[in-house]
This record gives sequence, structure tokens and C-alpha cells, in this order.
Amino acid sequence: MTTMDYYEAVGSQSARLQSSAQNVASALAEIDLAPWRNGLLAASSMGASSHASVVFVDRLARHGRRVVKIDASELMGLGSGSDFADSYVFVSEGGRSRETIAAAQIAPRGRRLGLTNNPAAPFGEVVDAVIDLVHGEDSPVYTVGYTSTLQAFGLLASAIDGVDDGDDWSALPERVSETLASLAEKAAEVAMTFSRLSSFDFVGTGASFGTAAEAALLFREATRMCTAAFETYQYLHGPMEPLTSQVGCMLFGNTREVALARFLVGNGIPTVLITSGEVAQADGLAVMRIPELAATSRAVLEIVAAQLVVGELARIRGLGIDGFRYHQDDTKIDKL
Repeated sequence: MTTMDYYEAVGSQSARLQSSAQNVASALAEIDLAPWRNGLLAASSMGASSHASVVFVDRLARHGRRVVKIDASELMGLGSGSDFADSYVFVSEGGRSRETIAAAQIAPRGRRLGLTNNPAAPFGEVVDAVIDLVHGEDSPVYTVGYTSTLQAFGLLASAIDGVDDGDDWSALPERVSETLASLAEKAAEVAMTFSRLSSFDFVGTGASFGTAAEAALLFREATRMCTAAFETYQYLHGPMEPLTSQVGCMLFGNTREVALARFLVGNGIPTVLITSGEVAQADGLAVMRIPELAATSRAVLEIVAAQLVVGELARIRGLGIDGFRYHQDDTKIDKL
């Protein structure tokens, strides 16, 4: 699959989200979702898609659905005799992820729903119904694909449980455009601060934990700096111990993250808070403000803010975000 320039991809997300939402909604209208409405639902994928699955699980679980995230490699390792869940949603952005394809092959027939941007790839042969994201080309490190998957998960969740969680998908593209414009200057400032550090922690809870995990991956892939991701309350129980003035922290959220941000800067830790709350800037604390939206939509804006910082940091480090240095020959397949 062809790729596009990272900065072009980030800037194009508003239009891509709008067209992708229309296609996903049309696809959902044609699928009988009854097999995915009862019992334990598992969301399974690899890489960035697995972080998006955190947001999907959060969305359904908050409204009472029994749902769990399991990496495709874990499901694959359980073998064909496993009866892990009653139904599955698999995601393979390019349709060639070996582990996700293998996991889908051992899942029960008739209960395998797939999300992909390439339904003609091998992945399309091992699921029972396919939702085509139709977002077009993506950057070598996923940007458009990730936000489109989040949006598709939000649409799918409402189609499954009939709950309006407050997301306005028709308004989301405009919110993305506003976020890209309003945070561009702040992202450059944050990147300059981060460029002087040795590593970063990324922290969030609920849907924002998915953002933290994806941001940590995105920074590793694009800026080649060491990162780690933690759930907010787990972070309070020891993982913050290595923090120094040379280790930065990026927090996503409006609740415990605000108090944690103030604590960290009070101890000399360079901190970024991406929040929709009214939080004042402070010495050592950079606040990147996004609009207050429902959790799944907010996760889109959170990662867009992080994408901006990544782009600026890569520029400072003299890196082109144009691919990976280390390739493994067994992560993608071209045919079954």
C-alpha cells in the first residue's frame, strides 16, 4: 500500500474523517450485527490498532457491555481450541498483519467482524463481514488510519448497543481542523522542550489510556526516542520513580491527571497536559487545550495534538518520518 508524507497526512485528517464516516455508516447499515450484540465481545489486533481498541472497549464497557481487548498475538497463542469470547472485532489497517489474520482464522465462523482500509488483502478472506475504512493513503507511521479507526469504533459501538454517547461525528472534522490550527504553535514549543530530554512517559485513564499508549508508540516510531505508557492510577503506584528533570511526562485527561501534572512540575519534571479542562500554564507545565467532547471523539483530538508534537520534534532531530529502520520479515503476509 502506498504511503504519503507525514505532515500532509496529519493535515488531511479532517476531510478524510468526513468521507470515512460516511462509508463506515453505509457499511454498518448493510451488516446484520446480531452476532456481536450478546455475550462477551473481544477486540483483537496489533500495534496502533490495539491502542484504538482500548478506546472501543472503554466506550462499550461504560454502558454495560461485556467486552475485552486481547492482542491478536495472545489470541493466536491460545490455539484453535480456545473458546475465549462469543464474538470478535478484528482490525488490520493494511489487511496484511500476520498475527491478526492467524487469530481470525481460529475464531468461530459467523462471529468475526473486520475493520480494514484494504478489504482486498488477505485479512478480508478470514472475517465474515468487513467494514472498509476508505480513508485512503496514510503516512508510514499511522496517523489518518488511527483516527479513522477510532471514529469507526465509535460508530460501530453505537450500532451494536444503540447508545448515544454524545459523539457528533458530523462535527468532528471541524473540531480536528480547529485543533490542528490552535495547537500548532504550542506543539512547536513542547517539541523544543522535549528535544532536550532523554525519554518520556505517557499517561492517561479510560479512553485516554488508549491515547497514551498510541502516543508512546508514535513517538518511538517517528522520533526514535524511548517512551513508556501507563494508566493514570497505576502510574501513582511506583512507575514514576525514574522521573528526573531529563525525563518528560505527557498526560491526557481532566481529572487526576491535572493534580498529577501540578505535582510533577513541583518536583522539577517537564510536563505536558493535554486536556479540555481550564488549567493554567505554569513553569515547567505546558497545557495543550482541546475542546470538551465525548470520550471517543476526545481521543481523536488527543492524538491529533500528540501528532503535532511528534512532527515538530522529528524536525528538530533532523528526522524524516518516512519509514522504519528495523524490519521483520514475518509480520506481514501478501497471500494466505
